[in-house]
Amino acid sequence: MSEFEPGYDPFVAMPETQNRPSGCRIILTLVVVLALIGMSASGAIWFFFFREQPEPVEPDPIVQATASSTASEEAVPTESDLTGEEADTENEPAATPLALPTAQDGTAINRIVYINDEGQIMALGPDGSDERQLTNAQQRFQFPAWSPDGRSIAAIGVDRAGAGLFVLADGATEVAPEPLYADQSEGPFYLYWSPDSKQVSFLASHPDGMGLHLVQADGSADSRLLTIGGPLYWQWTADSRQMLIHSGFSGEASRLELITADGDGTGDAIAAPGFFQVPGISADGRYLAYAEEIPGGSSRLAIVDTQSEAMEQQRHAGLVAMAWSPTANQLAFTNGTEPDSSSFVGPLRLMDAATGEVSLLSNEPIVAFFWSPDGRYLAALSISRSGEGDINAQTDKDVIGKLARQQNLPRVRLLVYDVTTDEGRLLFSFVPTFTFATQFLPFFDQYALSHRLWSPDSSALVLPMVENGRNQIFIINVVSGQKQFLAEGLMPFWSPR
Repeated sequence: MSEFEPGYDPFVAMPETQNRPSGCRIILTLVVVLALIGMSASGAIWFFFFREQPEPVEPDPIVQATASSTASEEAVPTESDLTGEEADTENEPAATPLALPTAQDGTAINRIVYINDEGQIMALGPDGSDERQLTNAQQRFQFPAWSPDGRSIAAIGVDRAGAGLFVLADGATEVAPEPLYADQSEGPFYLYWSPDSKQVSFLASHPDGMGLHLVQADGSADSRLLTIGGPLYWQWTADSRQMLIHSGFSGEASRLELITADGDGTGDAIAAPGFFQVPGISADGRYLAYAEEIPGGSSRLAIVDTQSEAMEQQRHAGLVAMAWSPTANQLAFTNGTEPDSSSFVGPLRLMDAATGEVSLLSNEPIVAFFWSPDGRYLAALSISRSGEGDINAQTDKDVIGKLARQQNLPRVRLLVYDVTTDEGRLLFSFVPTFTFATQFLPFFDQYALSHRLWSPDSSALVLPMVENGRNQIFIINVVSGQKQFLAEGLMPFWSPR
């Protein structure tokens, strides 16, 4: 690890100089993103962070759980500074029942959508009730996402004819749903609802990289290609009229612009993009967050006040991944710890947008983090500290062959931080499903905007795990740490309310 930059200690490790990521880095990112349509090679890229990790000396009792009820009631270790030491759990609070929010018209939502073993879309309540199979089609579906109003579900469907974008109601089974967009060679592989639930933005393959498209959710108009780039990341503004996009990573061909949804896909340049993926807009719309390239081939995290044009800055090593609190002007972020790292895996920090004050939440090597809807908690996933190997590995000509021979998935630790009390808890470790580990986690900062793991009332998470050799879905109570089996399947996501 490099020395800390004077004046920034102990928050962000920063080298004296840092080279701009090479063309190989950009090509690698493109390959991984395009692989979201199902190519198994995407898993090899993310496994750079987990390769050559030894199995734990002692088996984790939670991961080895059987189907009995005791498997979900293991004692939960607590740690104010995440030292890993177990604490007394005799006085742990009992699991708190999930509240049932209602829509404005009084209709209860609070539901979870997932993909079953046959590749079809399922929806059910968090207690397992009212389970419905929404599709029985020839397509195999991926990454279903609830609309912000909780009334519809969008998903990618793939068959021999190509890939398509589908929007379904949480109702009767559709045997032959009609796609809003479909193409054999330029298929979609990621989707993101507009905040008003009227449009779905999505990425599709394109001869010149990736195409960012928009389509009306009710099918009233054909889809429209908004802009082209590669890679492409974005966040909608709250009024659904604009999108803050980051295209092309960094360098001359990159873009950081605020574009209009009904425009020509171009906007005024905001800054020269630095080393990051997804730009961010604060919940109240006042602040923008991104990484900006600075002289010398380095990058700094920037928060811009759009009202006063004031800027708070923080230099960083590696890449930076960021996410705004949904209720406050606080930005959570991680970044790589080595000067030449092309990773954002590192300690988790919190920056106050108004003051620029940065606080360290965890020294764990965090690979992903997710805000609770009420802005109180950050759920984070880290890799084991003991024998994790080189989590910032750059390249290895034989890495794919090694991974193919290993045939194993990484073990991650589930942590929950209360930002109101500056306390963190280690809940347990688990083995994520292949899709979650290789397709969701590398782009968690983008998926966190479009696919929800938190319950609407911020009391629980839904996560896919490999248990007893099968892909299973669990509800995790963040107060007690207890987990409850929900279903066998993949890609579970909670409705927003």
